[in-house]
Amino acid sequence: MAMLTATIAGGLMGFGLINFMAHKAKSANHPWDVREFTADGDVLGRVDAWAAANGYKLRSDDGRRRVYQKGINILTAPVRLDVERDGNRYTTRSYVHVDGLLLKGDLALSYPGVMAKLPRANALKAQNQLLAELGQPPLA
Repeated sequence: MAMLTATIAGGLMGFGLINFMAHKAKSANHPWDVREFTADGDVLGRVDAWAAANGYKLRSDDGRRRVYQKGINILTAPVRLDVERDGNRYTTRSYVHVDGLLLKGDLALSYPGVMAKLPRANALKAQNQLLAELGQPPLA
């Protein structure tokens, strides 16, 4: 009986903690890192190759905007990269998506706090490689 009580208490505490983190991410006022640039050539092809090499999967593509995601919200928060194209103008948004089931929030990779530090640090390194390939300055 004590083991069942401890299991239920641990589950409820974990559920509460993940929702607290989602609330903090939502209220951080730092939802994503944005880069805007112009480029010629096959930028989306280069992004696709980078995504495949770094474990990112194409989550959605509406013809104008693509969303890539790494991770599935088990043990760590998933990391996303949005790439929007308008002619030869591109906009990228980099962030960690914190899904607490009840609350959801996005947090920029360059956020200065400790929340979601490990996925942010790993994604920052990988996405800075992509930005360097595209001739853009790194994220902070």
